Order: sequence, then structure tokens, then C-alpha cells
Amino acid sequence: MKIKFSSPSKFASKKFTVKFAFVSMILLLGNCELFSQTTNSSLFKVLTLNGTKQGAKDLAQDHGFVGIWQRLKKLQNTASVLTTQAHPDDEDAGLLNFLSRGMGYRTALLSLNRGEGGGNVLGAEAFDALGLIRTEELLMASGYYGLDDLYFTRLVDYGFSKRVDEAYEKWGKENILAETVRCIRINRPTVIVSRFNGSERDGHGNHQAAGEISQLAWSMAGDSNAFPDQITKEHLQPWKALKFYRGGVNPNEHWNIKINTGIFDPLLGTSYKNFGARGYSFHRSQFGGQLNLDYGASINYYERLFSKVKGNEKEKSFFDGIDTTITGIFSLTGEAVNTSVEPLLINIQEDVTKALHEVKADKPESVLPFLINGLSKTRAAVKLLNGQPNVLFLLKIKERQFEDVINEILGIHLEALAVPVNTKADRNAYEPPPTMGFAVQDRPFKVEALFVNNSHQVIKPVNIKLVSLNNCSIESTNQDLKRLAFNEKIVADFKVTIPANTPFSEPYFNRKSIQESAYRINSKEFENLPWQDHALNIEATYLLNGELITLTSPVEVFHSRLPYGYDRHILKVAPAIAVNIKPSVIVVPKNQDNKSFSVDVQLVNNVDSIVHGELTIKAPTGWIVEPLLTKFSFTKAGEKNTFSIKITMPAILENNKSIEAVATVRGKQFSLGYNLTSYPDLDQTISYHPAQSSIKTIDVNVAPDLNIGYIMGVGDEVPRALEQLGAKVQLLNTSDLSTAGLNKFDVVMIGTRAYAVRPDLNTYNYRLLEYARQGGHLIVLFQTPEFVPERMAPFHAVLPSNSEEISEENSPVTILNAAHPVLSHPNKITLKDFDNWVEQRGSKFFSAWDKSYIPIISTFDKGQAPQKGGWLMANYGKGCYTYCAYSFHRQLPYGIEGPYRILANLISYGKQ
Repeated sequence: MKIKFSSPSKFASKKFTVKFAFVSMILLLGNCELFSQTTNSSLFKVLTLNGTKQGAKDLAQDHGFVGIWQRLKKLQNTASVLTTQAHPDDEDAGLLNFLSRGMGYRTALLSLNRGEGGGNVLGAEAFDALGLIRTEELLMASGYYGLDDLYFTRLVDYGFSKRVDEAYEKWGKENILAETVRCIRINRPTVIVSRFNGSERDGHGNHQAAGEISQLAWSMAGDSNAFPDQITKEHLQPWKALKFYRGGVNPNEHWNIKINTGIFDPLLGTSYKNFGARGYSFHRSQFGGQLNLDYGASINYYERLFSKVKGNEKEKSFFDGIDTTITGIFSLTGEAVNTSVEPLLINIQEDVTKALHEVKADKPESVLPFLINGLSKTRAAVKLLNGQPNVLFLLKIKERQFEDVINEILGIHLEALAVPVNTKADRNAYEPPPTMGFAVQDRPFKVEALFVNNSHQVIKPVNIKLVSLNNCSIESTNQDLKRLAFNEKIVADFKVTIPANTPFSEPYFNRKSIQESAYRINSKEFENLPWQDHALNIEATYLLNGELITLTSPVEVFHSRLPYGYDRHILKVAPAIAVNIKPSVIVVPKNQDNKSFSVDVQLVNNVDSIVHGELTIKAPTGWIVEPLLTKFSFTKAGEKNTFSIKITMPAILENNKSIEAVATVRGKQFSLGYNLTSYPDLDQTISYHPAQSSIKTIDVNVAPDLNIGYIMGVGDEVPRALEQLGAKVQLLNTSDLSTAGLNKFDVVMIGTRAYAVRPDLNTYNYRLLEYARQGGHLIVLFQTPEFVPERMAPFHAVLPSNSEEISEENSPVTILNAAHPVLSHPNKITLKDFDNWVEQRGSKFFSAWDKSYIPIISTFDKGQAPQKGGWLMANYGKGCYTYCAYSFHRQLPYGIEGPYRILANLISYGKQ
């Protein structure tokens, strides 16, 4: 019995994080001689989210009959869409899901940046570290959307912006254009859909830029005179999409097409919008996992701005008037027709059509003859092409899509797990899985590979091997590459040693300072992709009815997260000993009698054996380091130890100095640290930094012997800054808030976004207000709308959901109440204290407030009215209440002097 669906949904890529190895991708492209017909490197960067993908999680909708059906839908056409936006979380999740899973179009997303300037409700990561998290979040979301490709530019998010001019000032309009044009030339979409309008109605300046640049890039991508180096040096092809649409159109405005993403898909078990919403909820750093489901129709409107084909005023599809059949490839590309290839295209189209009509849910293998024949004809057509690079591009995509659906029909399972070298082979199902941390240079480990045929079709494995870009030493056991019948498998073991010169696993992009507006690219071949290649991949090739089929998967490791099971992460290469020193910037007040400070040096052992070593600090001549030398030892990988080192300067510095932590093991020195980000469902990311701290002296005074209680929100460096000012800081937990005596604190400070993530704060807020009324000073740093000042502050005030923020870090400041004591003691605060700020002034300003509050300063972005609601103080009973939404959490980690002086005055307020 055949099963037919009236509204089939589309192929979806399996869960990633997917980062194909460069060499593996070449192998996936097939015969290298054929590839030489075109000098187009973009083939390496297309369908990067397809095929066998392992990561934090696979989606059931990508497997079995549902996954097969969606792949077949995608196989039958050549339609492709590139959508553009500014940041991760800008995307219309329902539209992407509809285009990809619903309609079966090859679908890609371009984000201008990685969201480095946003907030973070997960933790303390900011700027570049936050960008890594948001990249992983968008990758996770894209698995639900069914994306084939995800691209980023080199441009860095500098925070909220109200003006498109600021985006062009920061990034350079030509730079944005070049990056967008490159991605269009890489992906070669049939249609481009801009998420944004390209005008002031988009709000955020980055959004406006994304909308405007997308329109300009549509035309320029097809002009060989535009950014010619991309063609002559990067070997890309000029490409002009046939149509361009923009979203964000209201129903009462001019529109050409409306799309209902609220349609229920029986394969997904929900609507396209709601399935996309589940993916969108993985933008946790921004929204905390918020999931908003909406049932019923959900209609979006789009305006067609440009088109190279004739079309009706009202359209039913983005592809109206475009031949997206396989037989129409020459018509689509406009290249000269190859009469030898045309009959093959007809055969390919017929085979795919037959597979779609004949496929059965209980026996999908019955359509394999059609697919094998289609694959064979596709490869034959490729060999006959001569001088048609765009047709070649599309047929090579078809070849890989054929392989992908064949692998899914056969239920091919390929995986590789890195384990300690002494892991026993025979383990029962009740034993915990072997876990392993990072691969370390010159330290052997084992890789256990598994290749399973879950179909009734007999296949002949040709090769199962590890692929490495770094000339790893790989020893393989003898493999029995026997024919595999139903449910049979091959197990292969490899002993691997990472060479001494192997680069550590880190992003292919970086910048030296947060003031730089674009990343530097270390490996050009991965530019615009989410990540670089993997350290190690497993590759399997098998023969089916005379056709070779290849699939690749990254080598992974198990990490324990008990009692919640085990996470699977892609294997990374890291140093044997990581050396992290905190803080990275040390502020020493000039007027401080004590010229001593302490640093914490954390050592992380990645070697699975006994390690003995010595820790030393390299400091300027004449400085006293106590202890001068610290011995350490570890017994297994994953162990950590933190050492506190006291350092005394002989005198106040005139210029900044630095210190460096060095760990020595068997004569080899280690002085590199890393930030490891690891959150549920996301792959781990690593960014490296020298084990150095810079020391900066600033002109700041502070009241002596201050005792401060700090209520940590999402995590920030404010408590450390308070300690550097000489205050004693205690982080307050739930027990402290509920029962402890708060009157011992001179100041209680509520950290950024604490009301959003600390339920105990909401429960015991009344005790904090009572603390202030009885004579304490309660300081509330910037909060999101979960903080309702009408109920949570002592006097009426309004913090709207669209509360104002000052995004321009050099915005003009006006002192409103120069006579207020907070501006004169113990430091005289002047306009100079607002120089050299980074990223922004502040966020989440009050819009209205009771006359009991006194506004201290005002500021504004260009074109904005002066904003006075960012720093308000009120006498309350015997004490004081302060709301200060200026961005201390962004300034203090970089040692910006003015914010330290302002913070010193706030905590010293009322103290002589």
C-alpha cells in the first residue's frame, strides 16, 4: 500500500553542530578531475549542514520515513532560497521551516554578525565569548528549521544601535557589501528574501543595514566588476538571484505574496511555525528558553522588489515563473544547453518522480533502484559538462542529495567515539560509557568506530578510515570489510596520536581588541562558515549496485553530566596544561596605601596520567611574588587546581604593566589559557588567551572598610571590581536573603538581570527594601522588565518592556544635579569620567518616576531625546535607594577609569 501526503514537508538536516572537515568535503564532492572543470570553491561551503551530522541531539523528524520523504522532496527540484538578517535570533523561524521542511527548497541563512553585543541570561560571557554561544544556539535552532547552510560575515556586533549610519561608521558600507556578496556567490540562491525592510521602520541600525545591504548585494553579486578579487583570487562565480523579496510588510501595504506558516504538517506533528518556534527557543542566552506556541493561521506578507522573470502582481510562491525542475537546469542558469546532458536530466527527473510516488513507509528500500539510477545518471551528466560551471554546481549538489537520501533509506549509522587508550573493548550495557576530555599533543588515545547497515539491502563497504588535517599518527586494526546484510555492522578501532605541532581547536576568527569592528580570519577556506573543520573525522565508503557512496561524521567524546546522563561533544585538541589567570585586568587605586594585590591562577590538567610541575609568575623587576614557586600535581585528566598568588609593587605605576603565569612540566612551559563554554544541548567552544594580567593604576578614592552584599544575577565582574576598590564582598544566597541580618552591610547591590533569574530575590525583595528603610544603601543595577519598580521599588516608577537604552558609548552626558553629594565624594565626578567607555552607556532606563527620585545625569544617542532615567537616587526612611542602569558590567572588566570612580562614589555614599 502506497502512502501519499497532500502537504508533504521537506528534508531537514540532522542535528549538528556540523563542521565538515575540509578534506572530507573534497571527498564528498567525488572525482577531483570533475571538480577541476570549475574553479569554484563555493562547493565546499554548500550543504554543510546536510548528510550525517552528530552533535548534542538528533531530531526524530530527520530520520526514518519522515526524513526520507523530506529528502526526496528536496531532491526533486533545484529551487534555493537565501534569507538574510543581522543577528542570531532575528530569523523568522516559521518561514525558514516552511521553505525548507515544507516546500523542499534548499534553504540557507546569512547572519551579518554573531550577536556579540547582546545580553546574556546564561552566564557571564560577553562580547566574543557570547558570540560563540549564540553561534551554537543558532546552529541548534537551524536543525529545527531544516537549514542546509548557515553563514556569517566577519563583522562584529557592537551592541544596540538606533542609526544605520552607525553601522556603516563601525563596519564600513563596502565591507558589509563585500561580505554579503561573497555569501550570495558561495550559495548561488535562486531567490533572496530579506528579513528586514531596509528603512527606519526596522528600528535597530543593524537591522536597517541588513535590509539595505541585501538589496544592493542582489545586483552586485552578479556583476563581475564588483569585488573582482572574489572571482580572480577566491575563484567564486558572479551570481544574480532571479528574484528578491523583503519581509516585514503589513497586510495593508503593497505585497506580492503571503505565506501561511501556521499550516499543520502531519509529518512534523505540528505547524511549521510551531516547529520552528521550538528551534527558536534555543536562543537561550537572549530569552532564557522562552517558547511561544501559536495555533491557527499565521500569515506573513512579502514584497517583491526585484525580478529577472515575468510574474503576476500576486504570487503563490517565491518561485512563480521560475523553472525549478531538474530538466530546467540550463534554463535556470542561462548557460548554453549541452545536448548530451539533456537526456540524462530527463532520466534523473523521472527517477526522482518515481521514487516520490513509489516510496512506502514500511519498505522504503523499494525505491533504491530509482535513486541509484538517478545518482549514476547525475555523475554521468557531470562528466559530460564543459564550460557550464553553474550547471555543474547544481548537479554536484544533486549528487550529494542523492547520497544523503540513499544513506537514510538504508538506515546507515556511522559514528566514532574517542576514548582513553586503555579502554576495554568488551563492555556491557550497564556499564557507564567511557568518557574522555580533550585530545592532547603526543598523547595516544583510541577511536572506536561503528558502521551499521539497518536495511535489507546488502552493501559492500570499501573503506572505513579516520581523516585528519594534521597528519595524525593513525594505526588501524584489521578491518573485515565484509558485505553487510540486514542489521549487520563493522566495528573498527584506531590508535591515534596528535602531532606536537597540531593547532589547538579554536574558532578560525578572532580579534585583538573589542574595539575592532571585524574579525581577523585565520583560515580563509572556512570564511563565512559557522566553524572551522574538525580535528578528526570518520569516513566510510561503500558500494551499492556499482555506485560508490561516502558519508562522514566527526569523532566525538562522551562527557558526564550526571545525574542527567552524558553529553556528546565533538572531539577538540587542547594543551596538556591550561593556565588561566584572573582577573585579566587588575586595577590598583593610586591612593591606596597597600600596593599589593592577588591573582588566582587556575591550572587545568588535560593529560590522563600523573603530572608533576611548577607554577611561577613572571613579573617586572623589583616586584615581590609570594609564593615565588608553587608545586602542583595531578593524577587524571579533568582535574583543576587554583592557586592564589600575592604580588606587591614597589611603587605606583606610571604606565601599565603585565604579569604572566607559567606552568612547567618536564621542562615544557605552558602559558596559554582558554575559556570553555559548555551549556546543555550545545557543542563546547574554546577560545584561547595568554595567561597574562595587565595592571592599571587609576585615580580613585573609596570609603574605607566597606562591607558589601552582592546579589549575583546572570554573572558579571562587578564583585571583583568592588574588591579591587578595597571593599569586602559577600555573594548573597537564598539563605542570606531569607534570614540573615542585612544591616551588617554598608551596601547591598543587586546585579544585572538578577530579577530575571533569581526567584529568591523576588520572594525576599521586601527584606531588601526594609534594609534600605532602616538605613542601608540598596543599589539596583540594570534590570530587564521582570523587574517591576511599581511593586519592587520603594516609590512609583515605570520600566517599560521597550525601555530606552543608550547604545553609543561616546554619547554626550549632562550632569543634572552637580550639587548632589554622590558626585563629589570621595571623587569629583566630571564629564571626563565618561570618556573611553566601550560598547554602550547603559540599558533599561526608567521612563517615568516619582518625584522622590533624583536623576543624576542624562545622555542620549543621536536623534534621541535626552534620557534622565538611567541613574536615579532616592532617600528612603533612614537609608537610600539607587537604580543605576549604566553598563558597569561592560566597562569594569576592561579597567575603564571613569566607571570605577563612579562606582566608588556609589558604594561610599553616606560614608565619610
